[in-house]
Amino acid sequence: MLKKLIVILVISGTHFVLARIIIPLAISRLLAIAASDQSTTFVVKLLVWTTRVLYFPIISLSLYSREWFPGDLIYIPIIINSLLWAIAVCCVSLMLKKIFRT
Repeated sequence: MLKKLIVILVISGTHFVLARIIIPLAISRLLAIAASDQSTTFVVKLLVWTTRVLYFPIISLSLYSREWFPGDLIYIPIIINSLLWAIAVCCVSLMLKKIFRT
């Protein structure tokens, strides 16, 4: 049981870090493209798609009022999202193990 909890926390932590890194990275690339008057590249499209995947099912933090999560409390929905992803990954992993074991 402790091993599963550690796996969930590691997956959740990794997801949280990636979710926090992807937004500034995507914005910086989009601003660079806008400033240079270039068309959107494959890398930018990939960054935008990755952002959508990482923040699913929360979709966007803009759905939350800043009064609900002032300051650093905005990390609460991101942490919950990361935990949901970790639990989902573990559940799918367990189901695949059961399917391929029989």
